[in-house]
Amino acid sequence: AQAVLVHESRIQGARCKSHIPIAMKFGDMILASLALAFFHRSVVASRLSTVGSSDNLKKIVTLLTDLQAKIEADGAAEQKSYDKFACWCEETLSEKAEAISTAKEDIDKLQTEIISLKGALAAHAVDIKQLEKDIAANVESQREATEVREKESEAYLEDKNENEQCIGALEAAITVLTGAGTGAKKGFLETLQEAQLLSVVAGVRGLLKRPTVQHSVDEQDLQVVRHFVDRPEDFVGSRTGVISAAQIANNPFGDYAPQSTQIQGILKGMYDAFTADLEKSNTEEAEKQKGFEDLMKTKKTELATLQDTLDKNNMDEAEKTKKLADSKTALDDTKAQLEADEAFFAATKTSCQEKATQWAQRTRLRTEELQGVAKAIEILSSPEAEETFKKAETTFLQISAANSQSGTSVYDRLKALATKYSSLSLARIAATAQSGGHFDRVLVAIDKMIAMLREEAQLDVKDRDFCERKQGKNKNDMEDLNYDIEKAKQTIDRLENEAKELEAKVEAQEKEIKTTKKNIKELTEMREKEEKEFLQAVKDDTDAIALLDEAIVAMTKFYRKNKMPELLQSGSVQAADPQPELAFKDGKYGGRSGESKGVVAILSMLKEDFEKEIKTGREEDAVAQANFEKDRQSLFDTLEAQKELLMNTKKELSEMKLQIADVTEHKEQKGKDLEEEEKMKESLTKNCAWVKSHFKSRRDKRQAEIDGLIEAKNFLAGME
Repeated sequence: AQAVLVHESRIQGARCKSHIPIAMKFGDMILASLALAFFHRSVVASRLSTVGSSDNLKKIVTLLTDLQAKIEADGAAEQKSYDKFACWCEETLSEKAEAISTAKEDIDKLQTEIISLKGALAAHAVDIKQLEKDIAANVESQREATEVREKESEAYLEDKNENEQCIGALEAAITVLTGAGTGAKKGFLETLQEAQLLSVVAGVRGLLKRPTVQHSVDEQDLQVVRHFVDRPEDFVGSRTGVISAAQIANNPFGDYAPQSTQIQGILKGMYDAFTADLEKSNTEEAEKQKGFEDLMKTKKTELATLQDTLDKNNMDEAEKTKKLADSKTALDDTKAQLEADEAFFAATKTSCQEKATQWAQRTRLRTEELQGVAKAIEILSSPEAEETFKKAETTFLQISAANSQSGTSVYDRLKALATKYSSLSLARIAATAQSGGHFDRVLVAIDKMIAMLREEAQLDVKDRDFCERKQGKNKNDMEDLNYDIEKAKQTIDRLENEAKELEAKVEAQEKEIKTTKKNIKELTEMREKEEKEFLQAVKDDTDAIALLDEAIVAMTKFYRKNKMPELLQSGSVQAADPQPELAFKDGKYGGRSGESKGVVAILSMLKEDFEKEIKTGREEDAVAQANFEKDRQSLFDTLEAQKELLMNTKKELSEMKLQIADVTEHKEQKGKDLEEEEKMKESLTKNCAWVKSHFKSRRDKRQAEIDGLIEAKNFLAGME
């Protein structure tokens, strides 16, 4: 727009500068015509004076010489103006051609870039969707693996407890059956063994349904064990000697039969099978736990990688979306600018061609005019012309005398008109008016000059309207741009405040994530510490039980050796059922059985307490482990939710910053447009200042000159 305005202003300036020279040129033509007419009359009237004739001829030649110089000066001035205009056309058309070529290249690049970005965004959408599916599948696989592991762990613990119970029962049975059939037949210890045998039968009966027994013991041995469980009295021999009915009632089985040795062998085989099965289960459980931990570690690493890849894809998608929007805006702007440049180029090219044609025509006409003036000077300056004028002194005397008064009247009248209208042209005409005659050429020149002045008036009005229209549009555009800039500034302030709030949210969310990670670490360390303390407590309790067993064995060794079952029976922890009261007492020395019995009982109670403590500790540890896994999973879920929230907040912050950048760029562009409008305002103020300062005076002076010319025309027409 500014270039167009400058172009129009230059043309207008050139046109405005040519007003006065053109008017002066026509005035000089009128003056020359009048001079020739007056000269014709003067030479007729000057036959009485030779000096007057020579002076008039020289005056005409001088006028023609001055006219020739002014025409040449006008031509030089117009040539300078046209050269400047031609340079402007060349430079402007070259710049616009280059701008158009660059714009077309930019449009091709932008279109290619937009297609590429659309393809990249489509690929990102597919990748993001697949990554979200992979993340969901990873989380689901972790959940399923955790459920399977928990079920396997529960099955393992259940099977382990059963195996340990079976092993304990087999140990008790083997211990009771050890030494069966040896020693004193009628001792109290043998009777105690028979009673203990009954207590282990129930435990052995429950083992027969276990799969381990079915797989490790053949059918023949199973039949023996079933027989033993069903009828243990068949494996006990008869007593010798005379015994009372009460004794028989209290001990109906008699002595152990040698068949107990066979049962011991079978039970030991079963014990070995259960022990091996337990060790195998422990090994498998350890391998499964290690495999589960490795799997979870791999899955979590894979999940972190997938999440990082998803975050990167989301960021890339946001950046390319912004870049696509910018490219589209740039493409639209470039197309609009290209359209404007092409229109301006076409208009400028047409205008320059028209001006070139006009200049060629003006140059041709001016050359012809100069040739005519030069030819007239040559004719009037030649000796032949001077001789001709001298010979014509005696001619037309009567006509000159008849019109001498008319010449004086014309001069006075034109002088009065020149004074009245302050017209230099009329003053020059009056100065050369010496005699009357025909003024047809002068009247034609006056008509042309009036037409030219009226054309100048129309051009001034057109230029004034152009300036007022452009200045009004410039004012409105500047007001709109100032409003847009202020609005953009307010938008930027609001967006920056929102961005600060989002940055604060990001900082707070990052702190929350750090806190959650810290809680997970502390929870894990606390659980590891509890597990370590639990294992140490189990070890300490196990060591204490071993020491108590050693102490009990040491305390009962004397009584075992001397066949004193009372202390053994009281201190035994193997009996499942209460010992029936015997109908007799042995008179042999039993040592300090009272005190020893109390000590063994205390040791046995301590052992039971430790065993209960181990059992309770394991149960509590299992509950603690379950709670730990639940709490840890809850913290992991919270952490994932916090990470997702942080990612969304960062994405929102990134979009906010991109929006701020867009609005800032928009504001800067509006600022540049405002600067261009201010330059246009300055150019308009400079080029259109004449409207305010000279339009009215030019109009009034021009009208006065037209009125004077019309009055002169009317006067001269009346002189014909």
